[in-house]
Amino acid sequence: MAFQETDTIPMNVDLSMVKVPTIYRHYYELTKPGITQMVAMSTLAGYYLAIPGSVAAYASINTNWVHLISTMIGTIAISSGSCVINHVMERDADSRMKRTATRPIPSGAISVRDAIIFALVLTLIGAALLATVNVLTFLLAIGTWVSYVAVYTPMKRKSSLAVIIGGVPGALPFAGGWTAVKGTMDPVAWSLFAILFFWQLPHFYALSWMYRSDYRAGGFVLRAISDDSGRTLGLQMTLTSVLTLASIVVPSMLGATGMLYLVGSSLLGLWLVAESVLFIRKADSAAARRVLLTSYAVLMGVILLMFLDKQ
Repeated sequence: MAFQETDTIPMNVDLSMVKVPTIYRHYYELTKPGITQMVAMSTLAGYYLAIPGSVAAYASINTNWVHLISTMIGTIAISSGSCVINHVMERDADSRMKRTATRPIPSGAISVRDAIIFALVLTLIGAALLATVNVLTFLLAIGTWVSYVAVYTPMKRKSSLAVIIGGVPGALPFAGGWTAVKGTMDPVAWSLFAILFFWQLPHFYALSWMYRSDYRAGGFVLRAISDDSGRTLGLQMTLTSVLTLASIVVPSMLGATGMLYLVGSSLLGLWLVAESVLFIRKADSAAARRVLLTSYAVLMGVILLMFLDKQ
């Protein structure tokens, strides 16, 4: 789960254009579709990279499809369940922020009780499915849920370090896709974890700058709120973009991806670094939005290159 409030990711399905009953749209929104879609994408990429030998040969075995589907649905369900609980826990703060005041719980569209029941159903389904995959992947998913709900969410009101803590549950599903196949947290799994962990930081620093007045109204403790000049935030953004670039190249160094991935992902990482440096110079909402949009493009590009250049 990319848990730095990444429900703004622009892959969301616009359900307003689809004839779906309103109540279902509200429940769908509770799952933070942007986060859940990114979880699904990164889990699938990790799983794909871990497949030994020919992907076609692996796909020809029916039990492998059952394994993949259990991994994907289980991970998505647990991700969604934790996001629903996050909505419940932050309903008061959401009601004070313009960006979130119309969410299902603060707007009264869905009750707290119904949201909790929905979260528990999703979480139990996810846990049951991942228990059939392997113990390590199951434990990673449980760790994701607990660290997001019990550590990151309450910590956001107490310390700006919550942004770093939130990177852990956001990055674990990427590694979980790999461990579902391999059954071990080996160096490649850690490299996948590192990519998404570091990527979330410049991404959220940009988002927090754009909505800092909202976050201040919600009672959250963030660097963007106290850093009026944006210089410190920009330096953090640049440093973490450099770390993102460094982590991006590791899968090729470990033999999981090839030269096409190495070159393409390096260029994408450099692009993110350049936009972060530009933010230091300008420190305005336009520069922050460029970093945010660049971060989306970088992550999509990196994952696409993994699919194109698996070794």
